[in-house]
Amino acid sequence: MKTKRQKQKTFFKATIIVFASYWFLLFFFGLPIPRGTRVCADYSTYYKNLRGIYYISVEHALSLIEYGHWGYLMNVDQATFAVLDDNWAKDKNQVWYQDRIVKAADAASFAVDKSGLPKDKHHVFVYDADMCNFRPSKCNMDVATAEYFVFNKDGQDWTWIRDRNHVYYDETKLDVDRNTFAPLGRTYWWTDRDFIYMDQWNSALNKCELIRVDSLQSPIDTLNAGCHYLRNGRHIIHLGRVIDEVAEVERFEEVGADKCIVNDKLFENGTWILKDSLRVPEAEFYFYGHIAADKNRVFFCRKPLNDIDAATFRQRDDETFEDRNFIYTIKENVWREEYPFDRKRKP
Repeated sequence: MKTKRQKQKTFFKATIIVFASYWFLLFFFGLPIPRGTRVCADYSTYYKNLRGIYYISVEHALSLIEYGHWGYLMNVDQATFAVLDDNWAKDKNQVWYQDRIVKAADAASFAVDKSGLPKDKHHVFVYDADMCNFRPSKCNMDVATAEYFVFNKDGQDWTWIRDRNHVYYDETKLDVDRNTFAPLGRTYWWTDRDFIYMDQWNSALNKCELIRVDSLQSPIDTLNAGCHYLRNGRHIIHLGRVIDEVAEVERFEEVGADKCIVNDKLFENGTWILKDSLRVPEAEFYFYGHIAADKNRVFFCRKPLNDIDAATFRQRDDETFEDRNFIYTIKENVWREEYPFDRKRKP
């Protein structure tokens, strides 16, 4: 029968074995540990440790487990390895997008240009979602002048490329004026010197196409840059459909999620709403446009809230309001509730 000391010794050995096995498996098959050091101080995605060079999309371990991506680069010539930006690296023999080798890339001439477009002396490289990697474009683009030209808050839009002669959308050469073609704000609309265009999903091709709207022509006088509305002369258009025609536009303003004011009318999803209920010229809009109030009534998503004193209704902060009698706080599950506020009487 084992003594107490022998049991403690056995437990200690077992603990050491489990601990060592854990770190062995983690080192060779799991997360990149030890973290090591950055290959280039300017970029936080490529690291070098005892095992080699690896790519890691996020630095925090929990974020990496939840949604990140990482992997070791294979067959790296460390003497010539160079990081080009957060997603690109190369050595004298190969090019990597993150941790994936980009086949057909000429390492000697490969570069990421100032617009962020990857290319070498022979090819422009485009992203292929099926491969989760870049490949040479099938279009005969002019490599020297090819560039990204559409940018959003996340960076370049990889589907749009232009060279000195043409504009390409998802590897389709477009019949547009290259020099004047440009996006209209943050919408699905585009324009050149002659026409207006919009994105449209083609279910047969399983991709978006650029459609010319023949009933609308440039120039555009006013654009509601955050939504689906635009003005073309006397016409107000929502997603390619004329929804109103006015002699003179005095007010054209986005006031919420797909809500737009045209003079004294309020439109939602292209439909005129609250026609005889809301005095639009004096109305105030809150909570992403879902709350509208004039001097007589308060509305939430078109529903009148008759218990609120509209004349004294005002906003205290993003989700708190008040009138002369009560304080109103937006409910946590407001979209599931019949009444949007938690109400508390003022002292």
